[in-house]
Amino acid sequence: MNATYQFNWSVIDAHMWPMLVGLVLMIRLTIVGMVISLAFGLILALMRMSAARPVRVLASGVIDVVRSVPLIILLFWLYYGLAAQLGIAMQAFTAGAIALGITGSAYMAEVYRGGLEAVESGQREAAAAMGLTRAVAFQTVVLPQAARLVVAPTINVFVMLLKGATIMSTIGVADMIFVARQVSLRTFTPFELYTFAGLVLIVITLILAAIGGVIERRLSKGAGRHA
Repeated sequence: MNATYQFNWSVIDAHMWPMLVGLVLMIRLTIVGMVISLAFGLILALMRMSAARPVRVLASGVIDVVRSVPLIILLFWLYYGLAAQLGIAMQAFTAGAIALGITGSAYMAEVYRGGLEAVESGQREAAAAMGLTRAVAFQTVVLPQAARLVVAPTINVFVMLLKGATIMSTIGVADMIFVARQVSLRTFTPFELYTFAGLVLIVITLILAAIGGVIERRLSKGAGRHA
């Protein structure tokens, strides 16, 4: 960095509000992507654990392919490629949410699968002995126990999507990074603006990790009392 560079931290105060508005948009985008991930991730996990081999192979292939594709490539393919081919006027926010949802689904599928497979088979056998159908046993016995095991990994996926949301400014989503770039072009203070954005994301990540730890400990204590 040039030794004569003059730091101008006052630019943060001057543009705090638009950057926070951009942060809210980024979080909204991440939440929508996470909701998609939770829903389709469970579907993929159940397919991955299916007794039918073709279904397992299909789900495994989808998961591997999605996890191998960089998020920015998927984003551009959706926004600039697929939408144009189908003649759809896709909004940048929509494309971003779908891209995050697709990526998150592949990771949540493995999170769900790990949680479901960690539930002891004896629990399923006991449910069957009580006359519960597989569907009822899954909803009332397996899923509640698996949910306790997937809390921390799910928060990790959310954090991953939040970090991924930082590239959505490349297609015009007016998030915090977009605002930082636009302001820096006018004020020539990219270091200050991007440092602030990075610190905000670090704080959010640490808070989420702490919340996840608290929830996980409480669920573990609850499970211990009912053991």
